[in-house]
Amino acid sequence: MDRARIICHRGACLTAPENTLAALEGAIAVGADVIEFDIRQSRDGVLYVFHDDTLERTSNGKGRFVDALSTDIDRLDAGSWFDQAYAGERIPRLEIFLDSCAGRIETYAEIKDADPARVRDMLAARGLLETAWTFSFDPDIQAETRAKASDLRRMVLYSYVGNVARAVASGAHILEFHPEDLTFDRVREAKEAGLITQMFYDGEDQSVFESALECGIEQFNIDHVARFRAVEGRRKLAAAK
Repeated sequence: MDRARIICHRGACLTAPENTLAALEGAIAVGADVIEFDIRQSRDGVLYVFHDDTLERTSNGKGRFVDALSTDIDRLDAGSWFDQAYAGERIPRLEIFLDSCAGRIETYAEIKDADPARVRDMLAARGLLETAWTFSFDPDIQAETRAKASDLRRMVLYSYVGNVARAVASGAHILEFHPEDLTFDRVREAKEAGLITQMFYDGEDQSVFESALECGIEQFNIDHVARFRAVEGRRKLAAAK
C-alpha cells in the first residue's frame, strides 16, 4: 500500500497564517509533497500569494486587493490576525514564494486574478513547471490557461464537469473530488482514463479519510495532515496483519 501524496491547503494553515512564507515552511516541515496557494495581482501588476478578493480577513489592510499598490501591500501585516507570534509576517510576492519552493516542494497554483502565462513563466524559470499544476474558478482564466499556458497541467473539479469523460475532454490532468461526490467507481474510471485523482477536504473526520483511501484517491488537498497520516498508518498496519 503506497503512501498518498499530501497537498497542504494554503500551506500549513492550522499552525501558521495561510498563504505566507511561514505556512510554506510549515508545509515542508510536516513532509507535504505539494503546497497549494492562491495568486492575485496588485493594481500595478505585481503578483502575490493571497486568497481573498479583499484584504481585511488575513491582513491589516482594507479594500479590494486589486485596488492596492504593491508598495502598500508590501508593508501590510499578514500574521497578527492569526497569532501575535506571527506579527510582521508579510503577504509574499509570488516570485519570492516560488523561490522558496524551488527544489524543496512541488506547487499547485490556484489563480484567482492573474495572467496564467505569467504564472507559467515564473514556474518554468525556477524549474517548477514539470510537476506544477493549476486551477481557477474563473472560466476566463481557465480558457486563458488552455490557450496561453498549455504546458501547465490543469485540474478540474468533478462537481463542475459532472463525469470523467468531460474531464478528459477538457484536457485536464487531475480530477478533484469532494467527499459528497466521491465513489469507488468514479475514482477507478478516472484512473483508467489516465487522470490523477485528488480529494479536497478541509475537515478532520476520520471516516472521510478512510472512505477516500478505500476508493483509491492518490493525493489529498487537506489541512489536517497529521490526522490523515494517522488514519493512513492504521490502515497500513491492519493490511500488514
